Amino acid sequence: MKPVGDSAEESGWRIQSIPSRDPYAMMETNWGAVLGALFFIGGIFAGLKVAALFLISIFGLVLALISILFRGRIVRRNWKKVLAQCTDKEWKKVLGTPGQGGGVRLTWTFQLLCEFELDGNRYTVTPEYWSTFISENRLQKFLDKVISPDGACQLWVNPKNPLQTELIANDIKDFLLH
Repeated sequence: MKPVGDSAEESGWRIQSIPSRDPYAMMETNWGAVLGALFFIGGIFAGLKVAALFLISIFGLVLALISILFRGRIVRRNWKKVLAQCTDKEWKKVLGTPGQGGGVRLTWTFQLLCEFELDGNRYTVTPEYWSTFISENRLQKFLDKVISPDGACQLWVNPKNPLQTELIANDIKDFLLH
């Protein structure tokens, strides 16, 4: 995810990102995930001394994953599914996360500009999406799947903050969090 304050020129994007939250607002801590991570790390070290204590790390991992899932569902529980119009799209190759062998790999990502109407008001947004793609071909196939030839697409919209949107891709994230 790009920092909220970047201009299109600084980030290299032609489409200017429309911020959906205050860049100075504190993020809410998911204490279940933090506790799960601590149990996970502690269980690994304890498991080095006594093999049976390795189960603590498995408990921590499960606790963290369940906490992340429930927190995501709670945050998005009242979000609305809306039909939107994609008015512009842009994609490019960016530096991804380090791979298993170290080093940074190049991945493909995109930025959309969409418009929709909610409660009689019209909004223009740059919806979020959670994944990158290993090739331009896969990215284009994905965009062809989620955006119709006439530009129609679906978004999850936070009705309390309609600028906070996520692209609906009918994937595992949509299944688990909405």
